[in-house]
Amino acid sequence: MDIKALHLKVQEMRQSFFDEGYLDCQYTQIEALEKDSTPYFIVEIITLYFRDSPNVIAALEHELCTTARSRAQLYVKEREPVELTKITKCINRIGAIKVNSELEKANALLKSGNIKEMRAVVRDIKREHSELRAKFETYFQLMRQAGPTEQAVNSS
Repeated sequence: MDIKALHLKVQEMRQSFFDEGYLDCQYTQIEALEKDSTPYFIVEIITLYFRDSPNVIAALEHELCTTARSRAQLYVKEREPVELTKITKCINRIGAIKVNSELEKANALLKSGNIKEMRAVVRDIKREHSELRAKFETYFQLMRQAGPTEQAVNSS
């Protein structure tokens, strides 16, 4: 595949992230920060997100287990749930809409104490996160093959 075809494939794949509801305009804002000196800035940001996010999901699962045990023992303490606002901010920074949507559901269920449905939502968070990660891994591999473009193409 020639370079021009690779760049076209990268653009098509990027657009599919928006079309499928994985990303929003916040992603394009991060893309706009790319400079000639850091052509893969977005790759660095997303890589950091995927490096840290499994810990966030694990903390959410831990919170779920702790809350379930506390309620089962009828020894419920008023305590701050996992910092879901911090988690949500992290997700929002890259504009990962589907993962964020599941986190919002989790936040509402956690606040209402609906542990049973919360477990299903945590599975959904993990699934959406995994799908997004796989899509970005393929996308970044294609980006590296194509090389930097002269100008970012924004679509939102």
